Parts: sequence; C-alpha cells; structure tokens
Amino acid sequence: MKQVFYKSIAKEGHLYMWKVQSSALQLLKCINLSGAETLNFADLKTEKRKVEFLACRIALKNLFTKDLILEHFTSGKPFIKEAKHLSISHSHNYIAIAFGETEIGIDIEKPQEKMLRLISRVLSEQENKTFLKNPSKELACKLWGAKESILKYIGDKNLNYRDDIILKGNSARYLGKEFNIYHEEIEEMILTYVEGK
Repeated sequence: MKQVFYKSIAKEGHLYMWKVQSSALQLLKCINLSGAETLNFADLKTEKRKVEFLACRIALKNLFTKDLILEHFTSGKPFIKEAKHLSISHSHNYIAIAFGETEIGIDIEKPQEKMLRLISRVLSEQENKTFLKNPSKELACKLWGAKESILKYIGDKNLNYRDDIILKGNSARYLGKEFNIYHEEIEEMILTYVEGK
C-alpha cells in the first residue's frame, strides 16, 4: 500500500488516501486478524472485497494500534474506539479514511462515462437541470461523491438522495443540517468530503 494523500481537516481531523497495489494474499501476510476478523474475512467472496477489507484494517492498525478492531453500526457506518468519528471509502484499488473529533463523511470515485448515465438517479430535478448545462464525468463524480459523503456522515441508508440532500455549489443541506463540500483530485480519483457547518 502506498499513501498518496494526507490532509489535516476540521477539529483535529485527518484525511488519508492510499493506493493498494497488493493482492489479498500479499496483504494477509502484513496483518494479524482477530478471531472475529478472520471469520468475517472467510465470508468474503471476491478478491476486490478481500483487498478492501484487509487494506482498511492494515491502514487503521498502522495509524492507531495493532489491537484495533474495526466495527460497524447496524446502519453500516464504521467505528473504532480509538477515534470519536470515522468515515471510510474504497474504489478502484484506492482506500480513503477520515477521522477526528467532529463528524465527517468521505467518498472516493473514479470519473467514468457511465456516471453521465447514472447521475440523474441521485439528483433532484433542479440539480439535474443545473448539471445538464455543463455536463462532464468529473462533475458527475463530484456530485455523486457529495451525496454519498453526506450519506456516510449521516449514517442513514434510508435517506433519499434526490429528495433529502440538496446540493448548491460547495454547500449542501440535509433535513435542516448544513454542510460544506470539498473535493480533492488525486491521481485518477476524486476524493470528496463533507463537514457540518
């Protein structure tokens, strides 16, 4: 794994990104999994999921302690006892992790042509009209990442991207909560993160 990005954010917050260039078998040699982690790993079916599982835990154990246990709330939101707030994203052999004293949501995506076809599924009618004035796979990626980052911030998989999250420039609103949206272009990826105002 190669660290490709770091940024200090918000109150004592940290944002990291790595490129993962190893197979699951290679990564498995770099980590001691707990009994529960070993069972969870054994249930994974694809090489991609195995690599993501191991890479996230290797990164977190290197940042904190070898005894760290990554857990998830019933919503799917990750947590560790070593950090007050945590957000994780992975895509196309990259992983991103953010943690700190205040809540944060992150997403990493690779701009692709298929996003131009899919983006209308998550945008409100007004957001889609604005997008169609100057469409690009990079803008689609940023808008998608903003909605996904807010989902990870909130931790509610039942929220409706179109109706519940309203985007306007570098700001967003979800049920009265206001957010700042940030984007970083790193290698071939766009890293998006949101912080509450």
